[in-house]
Amino acid sequence: MPQDRRIVHVLDDLAMGGVTRALKNFETEELAALGRHETVDIRSQTVKATSQDDIAIVHFTANWKKLSWLLDLRLRGRFKKVILIEHTYTAGFEASEVEPKRRFHWMLRIAYSLVDQVIAVSNNQRDWILRHKLAPPTKVVAIPQSRQCDDLLKLDPVERSNSPLKIGAFGRFHKQKGFDLLIQAMARVPAHVAQLKLAGEGPELDRLKQFATRLPHVEIVDPFASPEAFLTSVEAVAIPSRWEAFGLVGTEARAAGRPIIAADIDGLADQLDGSGFSHAPNSIPSIVRAIYKAAKAHDISQRGSAARTRAASEFDKMVQSWSAVLARPHPVPADRAHGLTATLV
Repeated sequence: MPQDRRIVHVLDDLAMGGVTRALKNFETEELAALGRHETVDIRSQTVKATSQDDIAIVHFTANWKKLSWLLDLRLRGRFKKVILIEHTYTAGFEASEVEPKRRFHWMLRIAYSLVDQVIAVSNNQRDWILRHKLAPPTKVVAIPQSRQCDDLLKLDPVERSNSPLKIGAFGRFHKQKGFDLLIQAMARVPAHVAQLKLAGEGPELDRLKQFATRLPHVEIVDPFASPEAFLTSVEAVAIPSRWEAFGLVGTEARAAGRPIIAADIDGLADQLDGSGFSHAPNSIPSIVRAIYKAAKAHDISQRGSAARTRAASEFDKMVQSWSAVLARPHPVPADRAHGLTATLV
C-alpha cells in the first residue's frame, strides 16, 4: 500500500542548493500520497529497503568513486525500483568541463545501467543522453523541473517605456552561470540601452566586481531569500549559463512575466520559445546582440504574458509525470547488475 511504502531520496550533500529545492516538489499532496518520503545521506548510513515496495531516488552526481554506492543500492538495497535524477551532466557540461569524453561516457553508461530509470530534467538533456547511447530510450524519461510559483504568477506585468531595459540576473557566482560573460557584454552596451542588476554570492564575487568596475549601469547586490521583490524591479532576466541541466531561475522569471535572455543550451533551450531572447552559449558578442534585441522589442509585456502562461502549467505537468513514474510497477530484472560486479570491484 502507498502509505506503507518508503520513497527514499538519496543524497551525499544535504545542502545541495537547487537539488534540495527540488526535493520540496515531492511534498505536494499528490506525490506525498504515493509513499512516505525520506531523505538520507548515503555518506553516513546504509540505505536499504524495509519493504518490497520501497523506492530509492538517487540525487547525487555520479562519478567513478560513487559507482560503488549505486552498486550497493542495486545489490544490497533491495529496492523495488532505483531511480536516478540527472541533476548535473549535460551537453553543455561536457563541452565545458570534460576531457577525455570517452571515459566520461563509459562511467555514465555504467552508472545508468545500475538503476531502473534515469530522469532527465529537460528534453535537451534526454536527447544528449540518447545521442551518446548512455542508456536505452526505454529507460530515460524527461521530466522538466519546475516549482510552485503562485507568488510570482501574481506579480504585475512588465510595462515598458523608452527608458533603458532593466535586466536582472541572479544565482550562485560560479563559472557555470556565465555572469562574467554577461558583465563583459554589458561593457559593450551603452547605459541608455540597458541596465543590469546582478544578485548573488559565490567564489567569483571578486572577479565579477572587477569586471563591473567603471560600469555604472551594472549593479551587484546581495542574494535574496525570495525573488518577488527582485523580479518586480526588472523587465527581463538574463541567464547566460555555460551549462544548465534545467534552470529554475528561468521558471521563476517566466512565472513572474519576465521574458528571459538566455543561452541556447541544455535545459535553458527547453525554456526558450517565442517569448524569450536566445544567444549562443559562451559568446559575448551573441549576448550583446540578444540584449539589443530585447531592449528594442516593443512587445516585452506580451512576451512576458506568453512566458507566464506556459510557466503556469509546468508544475502540474511535472507532478503528473512523477506520479506516473512512482506509481508504475517496475520489477528489477534478474541478474542485470551482477554482470557488472567484476568490472567495478
